[in-house]
Amino acid sequence: MDTENLKLLKESFDRDLSPGENELLSNALLNDPELKAEAGILQRLRNLVGETSYTFSPFFTEKVLNRIEMQDDRNLEFAFFRIALPGLAAAAVLLLITFLAGNSFSFDSLLGVNSLQPEYLTDFLIYTH
Repeated sequence: MDTENLKLLKESFDRDLSPGENELLSNALLNDPELKAEAGILQRLRNLVGETSYTFSPFFTEKVLNRIEMQDDRNLEFAFFRIALPGLAAAAVLLLITFLAGNSFSFDSLLGVNSLQPEYLTDFLIYTH
């Protein structure tokens, strides 16, 4: 079975084919029994899906939207407890280590540059960018 003809067959169920495409598909269906069988399968499947009627319970939309809203809240809580709290604990530990090492919470101590000499300032600036 030619893949181009199969693609054309599938497109024929979704849109109106041009006269040239219709003729090409008709010739392919006459000459290829496998393509003709596939067309039958697709037509039966389309009929089966088209005949099925779907009914939803009352307030179905509201129930789905409420469930989605509840799910979003749970995801935010999950993200907060799994990411924000450990991050906060890590930041607190780093601040404690910085304080114990430098004996202050100064800006220089937080950056780790409290022992930086002015003559090495250009080297510091070059390597931090």
